[in-house]
Amino acid sequence: ITCPGVLLKDKEELYLSVCVLGQYKKTQCVPAAFPLFFQEKLVFEKVFADIVDPGDLVELLEFDTAVLELIQLVPPVGKILATYEENTRDFLFPDPKLTCGHHGLDREILMKRSSSFTGIAPKLRFSTSSLITESLLSSGRSHIQ
Repeated sequence: ITCPGVLLKDKEELYLSVCVLGQYKKTQCVPAAFPLFFQEKLVFEKVFADIVDPGDLVELLEFDTAVLELIQLVPPVGKILATYEENTRDFLFPDPKLTCGHHGLDREILMKRSSSFTGIAPKLRFSTSSLITESLLSSGRSHIQ
């Protein structure tokens, strides 16, 4: 995460919180000085037992929201410095087609800074990769995972 020219008033560490498909993960904490380097892979797995049509999966992903929050460990509960929200389909598959993604390519997004965060909006550089597989349930009905 870059934010040129911005010095953080508070010196407590920061982390990135990510919510995708209803699952929350967070990175390790890093020192409070830009640029922030989170060299981690966050893995989210989800089984959609009732989905048999890929079109239904696309629709489900369009109605789900991926949320990223840059949080500083300022007592008592931490302070959200910046956020980013996007529907999960566009977050995971930034191309117009679900089947034709740029696997592993770096992307850059501007986060929306909170009112308490002074300076320019932080820019997050990251990559996503997704794997969708079809599985068989024990009942013999197929579903998409």
